Amino acid sequence: MQRADALASASMRDVQRAEALWMKIIGVLLILLGLTLFASPRINYHAREKVIHTGSIDITANRQKTVVIPRVVASLIVGAGVFALVLAMRKPQS
Repeated sequence: MQRADALASASMRDVQRAEALWMKIIGVLLILLGLTLFASPRINYHAREKVIHTGSIDITANRQKTVVIPRVVASLIVGAGVFALVLAMRKPQS
């Protein structure tokens, strides 16, 4: 019985370490994304739109569109990354 308890305890520690590692990775990625959005808040993309649509003729145009990410959203993303890192660093409760 003691061996089973020891194995369960070791398995739980491994799971907690893996969760902490993933939380650190997610935290760092969120911080990098937020800082990137601070540096360049505009995201450009191209959309293909139909300009004229008649029976046998379709005329399309490529249009450049821009999405502007507010600085508040970038701040929240950085904050979420820091929060994830803080959660990953805390000691697991036994």
